[in-house]
Amino acid sequence: MISKAGLGLICLLAVPATASAGGTYMCAFTDVYECDAVKGCHRVSLDFANLAPVLKIDTDKKVMTSDDIGSEPRDVDMKNMEEKGDVILFHGIGQNQESPRSFSAALSKKTGKIRAGITTGDAVLSLTGDCVDSF
Repeated sequence: MISKAGLGLICLLAVPATASAGGTYMCAFTDVYECDAVKGCHRVSLDFANLAPVLKIDTDKKVMTSDDIGSEPRDVDMKNMEEKGDVILFHGIGQNQESPRSFSAALSKKTGKIRAGITTGDAVLSLTGDCVDSF
C-alpha cells in the first residue's frame, strides 16, 4: 500500500507536466501558508488546512478529485476552467461543511507548477506545488 507521503513524493520526483492538449494531472502541494489579519502568514500542514495530499485534475472532464488514501475520493466539478496559452486557470467552491471555501488556481503546463489560493470566512490559504501528467 502506498502511503500519502509516498504518493506525494512520486508526484514531486516524476517528470513535470509538459504542454498537452488536455488530459489528467496529479498534483501534490509542497507549501501551504495560512494568512489572517491578526497573525499574518505562517506555514501550516495539509491536515491543519483539511486538504488532501494529492489532487487529480481532469481537464477534459473538468473535474478535480481529492485523492486521500483512507478516505473516499471527492469530486468537484470545475465549471470555470480555461486554458490560456501554457496555463490552465480554474476556480470553484469547495465541499467543506466545517469551513466553506472558494478556491482558484493556475497550473503551468510548461513547468508543472501549481499555485492556488483558498479563501474562507476567517483566513486565506496560499498553496504551491507540483503536478505531473497522470501515469
